[in-house]
Amino acid sequence: MTDKSYEKLLKAAGEKLGASPEQLRQTLEKGDVRALASGLSGSDREKLRAVLADKELMSRLKNAASPEEVIRLLSGKK
Repeated sequence: MTDKSYEKLLKAAGEKLGASPEQLRQTLEKGDVRALASGLSGSDREKLRAVLADKELMSRLKNAASPEEVIRLLSGKK
C-alpha cells in the first residue's frame, strides 16, 4: 500500500472511530487495540476482535494494495 493510500485509509478509519489520522496512527504503532476499540459500539468491537483473530485475513489486509482493497476484504466481498 502506498503512503498516500495509507493516509487515505487512516483518514476514513479515523472518521469512523472519532479520532484524527495522527491519533489513529499512534494507536496502531503502539499496538493499543483497546484504545482503538474504545470508540466503537459493542457489535463493532466484536467485529474488530474477529478480524484481529483471523490470521489469514490479517495477512491479506497487510498486503492490500489500496484502501479500496482493504474495504473489500473487510466486507467479505470477492
